[in-house]
Amino acid sequence: MKNAINYYYNLYPKNVYTSKHQNYFFIDNIRYTLIKYEEDITEINKIYNRQIDMIRKNLYVHQIILNVEKTPLTFINETPYILLKTLYYGEKIKIDNILTFSWLKENKEEKNWTKIWSVKNDYLEFQMSELGKKHPLLRESFSYYIGLAETSVALTNNIKNEEIKYTYAHKRINEKDTFLEFYNPLNIIVDTRVRDITEYLKSKYFSGEDIKRELYYYLNSTMLTKSEIIMFLARMLYPTYYFDIFEEIITGRQKDKKISYITSKTENYERLLKYIYNIIKKNIEPLQIEWLE
Repeated sequence: MKNAINYYYNLYPKNVYTSKHQNYFFIDNIRYTLIKYEEDITEINKIYNRQIDMIRKNLYVHQIILNVEKTPLTFINETPYILLKTLYYGEKIKIDNILTFSWLKENKEEKNWTKIWSVKNDYLEFQMSELGKKHPLLRESFSYYIGLAETSVALTNNIKNEEIKYTYAHKRINEKDTFLEFYNPLNIIVDTRVRDITEYLKSKYFSGEDIKRELYYYLNSTMLTKSEIIMFLARMLYPTYYFDIFEEIITGRQKDKKISYITSKTENYERLLKYIYNIIKKNIEPLQIEWLE
């Protein structure tokens, strides 16, 4: 890999290290990370231009380094790679990092979450009907979680797009992420400004941490519109934490028993949802969700 870096980038590090399927090296105390590009190849120019725009607006993300051919992608042994200049990488993310990232820069891009989640739910139900026979733990729990997802869809019908603010967010965010993952331009999309915080809080909760303090801090220190409050609740209801593991099991990447930890916390998470609902319901009248009352 060291020879490839020399040849394709005219960079000459003393050592190249490998960690978590990534290659990295240091030049002048700056870390460079060479990672496999696993996204749609046709999207690379969009991703590259987006990170240029973010850097131009003084919103830090890792810089994509062009190769000697002035292109973002480099094929090494027929595998596409991308080189990132990573000034920040080791520190674990905190809620304030998410708030800063989600509130500084806005970018208009409306999305129809009713349609997006409805299509997703139909797809998951199809997977369950076709492949779920071999997975009894999924069969036992699936109807409950698809019910949560359908409640989320119903809530989004009450959202007014003009009240929703769109900003840079992440495809997936995990409470264990460091700045290396957080500022990776391959993980950045445009979405509602409540997306990152809800996925972060759900991830933290299912890692076994109490999130009530951060929940209260967020809901009382941010000025969300009525539609954003509804979207916040809808996203906390939507069980991405379950569906992600569901798909890993269905496709053979995880064992069935991994879902047991999620299902064991069903009652506790319902109590958390009721706690959230009671904080915000005065701001979403006349909406009512009977089972959360």
